[in-house]
Amino acid sequence: MLLYTVQPCATKPQWIARYSVLSHKEFVKMVRPKGRQHGTRRTRAFALLQTRLENQRNRAGSSTHSSLRMNEPFFQGSKDRALIITGSWLNEILLEKKKKKKKLKLKFPRTAEEKKKQTEKRRRAEAYKEQQQKNFVDLACECRAVICCRVTPKQKAMVVELVKKYKKAITLAIGDGANDVNMIKTAHIGVGISGQEGMQAVMSSDYSFGQFRYLQRLLLVHGRWSYIRMCKFLRYFFYKNFAFTLVHIWYSFFNGFSAQTAYEDWFITLYNVLYSSLPVLLVGLLDQDVSDKLSLRFPRLYILGQKDLLFNYKKFFLSLLHGAITSLIIFFIPYGAYLKTMGQDGEAPSDYQSFAVTAASSLIFVVNFQIGLDTSYWTFVNAFSVFGSIALYFGITFDFHSAGIHVLFPSAFQFTGTAPNALRQPYLWLTMILSIAICLLPVVAQRFLSMTIWPLESDRIQKNRKKYMAEEQQWKRRQSAFRRGISGRRSAYAFSHQRGYADLIASGRSIRKKRAPLDAVLGNGVTEVRDACETS
Repeated sequence: MLLYTVQPCATKPQWIARYSVLSHKEFVKMVRPKGRQHGTRRTRAFALLQTRLENQRNRAGSSTHSSLRMNEPFFQGSKDRALIITGSWLNEILLEKKKKKKKLKLKFPRTAEEKKKQTEKRRRAEAYKEQQQKNFVDLACECRAVICCRVTPKQKAMVVELVKKYKKAITLAIGDGANDVNMIKTAHIGVGISGQEGMQAVMSSDYSFGQFRYLQRLLLVHGRWSYIRMCKFLRYFFYKNFAFTLVHIWYSFFNGFSAQTAYEDWFITLYNVLYSSLPVLLVGLLDQDVSDKLSLRFPRLYILGQKDLLFNYKKFFLSLLHGAITSLIIFFIPYGAYLKTMGQDGEAPSDYQSFAVTAASSLIFVVNFQIGLDTSYWTFVNAFSVFGSIALYFGITFDFHSAGIHVLFPSAFQFTGTAPNALRQPYLWLTMILSIAICLLPVVAQRFLSMTIWPLESDRIQKNRKKYMAEEQQWKRRQSAFRRGISGRRSAYAFSHQRGYADLIASGRSIRKKRAPLDAVLGNGVTEVRDACETS
């Protein structure tokens, strides 16, 4: 990997961006310099940022053909490069110098010409600063990695802000100390590591964990699953509401554009609350296209979210078009069936209330089966939510159309006996089956062809998941150094590596050594002293 460094030049007054191929020893010396020796190190100098800025100035008044080359890359070739820059030179590059406090002086009123020159000077300085910052971000994005050493908390936040401003990218900042709080708050997603530097970073972050290696699972597994679930939730939410709402527009062409609704009032109230809310909610919480192990094994699946392929303007308008087509089918097929029809009892079922029940029942079947087609990870809860929503609709409908509730609230429940009378006709059930089939069969065919002819990366992996699971079983799993229930770490605080004195303390014996008798220490000298004392 080529390591490009930004360092000072001792011979020129202004800063120069120097880029060189460094070895490991030179890299260590660059990060930890001694005095000003690193300013005279022999490097292959390419003043890339200054050259880019001068070219942009020269091309400012040129033709459009030359302006197309203003975004040409800094480097040629496909080598991996890394940029290393210190905090002091980051301020020099980004023109973020500290302003010195000026002494108070008496200022006389300036003329209009002086004010105009001062304003023009400030405008040019701001334009120069903005262009310099943009060039730095472009240069950094062409590198595989960027290392900013000895930077202040403000500079950390400034680098994140520049990427947000000029690249329009979703940023993530991770840190473990109080000096990372500004950076964590500036980024779209802040991650804190609970370590030895306190809990300030954790308290200011959106997510927190104990070790840096958990970031891989946060992004490749949970982050990707969350993106897929949210995109499915939004697409389906727009689809089911367009399919529900646009029926009123088609019905307005036949009721003289009056305020009459195509459905019963209570159906309109409970549609988004009970009849179609639980399945999409569970998809937004539990759905996953591939397992967590396969997500970690194939990190290229994450590119789908980086390119924003699952929800964009195209997907939005496709959901709108899908909902509009569904609303046309839901309205016009029952309308054509009711146009000239005779029931089994000899009565024509072509009344407004029977039409509203038929259209509403067809809509409930279609939107709940559609979320079933969008579900990738089926559980008992998902199946219960889909079929339970349909059963709940029929239970509430028959209850609201009963005669008993009409007697209690005659003004609120006016569809008395409509559902029992309409749904006992086989002709109406065939009409609903036809509407459901026309709405869902093209979707099934389109999904089959897309997975067969234009499969996504996740479709290929899902297709070969049994093969990958068999390969994982053949691999010998390495035993972890830390096993559950068995402590492999010895602590010097509470336990010793050798047998202690617990038994001795519990026995009540003293651990002091018994003092040797005086005769054993002094030998024969003691006996002579005693004999002299006796004779005296």
